Amino acid sequence: MEEKKKYTPKEESPDYGLTGDDCRPFSEDAGIRRLQNAFGEALGDLPLPEETREAWTAFSQRQEQKKRQAYRRIWLSGGMAAAIALLLILWSPWNKSDSTAPDIKIFAALNVPEQVTTQEKNGRIIVSTPPTTIINLTLEDGTHVLLSANSRLEYPKEFTPQNKRIVNLTGEARFEVAKDSLRPFIVSTGDIQTQVLGTVFDVNAYPCNTPTVTLYRGRVQVAKTDSSHRKEISPGQSATLETNGDIVVSKATQTEKEGWTDNEFYFDNTKMMQVLQSLGTWYNISVICHSPNLLQKRIHFRFSRNVSVESLLDALNDLGIAHFQYKNGQIMVY
Repeated sequence: MEEKKKYTPKEESPDYGLTGDDCRPFSEDAGIRRLQNAFGEALGDLPLPEETREAWTAFSQRQEQKKRQAYRRIWLSGGMAAAIALLLILWSPWNKSDSTAPDIKIFAALNVPEQVTTQEKNGRIIVSTPPTTIINLTLEDGTHVLLSANSRLEYPKEFTPQNKRIVNLTGEARFEVAKDSLRPFIVSTGDIQTQVLGTVFDVNAYPCNTPTVTLYRGRVQVAKTDSSHRKEISPGQSATLETNGDIVVSKATQTEKEGWTDNEFYFDNTKMMQVLQSLGTWYNISVICHSPNLLQKRIHFRFSRNVSVESLLDALNDLGIAHFQYKNGQIMVY
């Protein structure tokens, strides 16, 4: 019996679904190969099952490799577009100006009590206030003091007849000083001293803030503690101690009946720096500014202080000047 010759078909790729040289249209050579396969079937010269599996595995591997190459080309082209888009975002004007600028801490939360505390030590009284709290005090000489939130006032239990009336303030307070021509009244804040005989004025001297004295009635003299540099101001004026040590006199931004003593945030063409300081000192919350160029912007804003910090920030966001966010116990400004 004549031994049948084993027929091994020539390996070929389908004429569809591929690219390049493997994607040729039907040709005469392809037709001949198909006829040879047909004759091989008729003669019984078909490949063995193992050979068929090996041929199919090799074909599948080539197909997978072609797919991966196609996906890689797509990914590279899409990735390049994404990279260009990212560069455009990073170098856009609003990011370019602040991307390298450091964050600025406008106010750092203070270590203050959770409620009003009063202590007496060596003949002096110390009163401290918690956040969002304003209290009234009357000193031994009849002077009235309105002490703001997160503030500390230290004063003698009794003023001596011959000496000056000296009190120490950290924070913010309004003084309505009882007249006494023989005993000047002095408010010491560490950086500046304010001396009067009888008048109404505000002193703002929180840590991290620029000390400011605002006069409503009478006359005061503002002096730098460690020098002879001093200036007198008139009603409707403010004196501010600048970082270079100069005392600068300017027009007051509010009247006696406006602002914190009326339980309002009152800002009339006020710089954002001062606005942020006011938020921090009232709520005793640290304030971080991520956009230093915002600090010189001016704002017109009037709102009750008797609201939560979240409600206040929502109102400020409605202005569209900056984005305010209360996050991780801090006020963040973008």
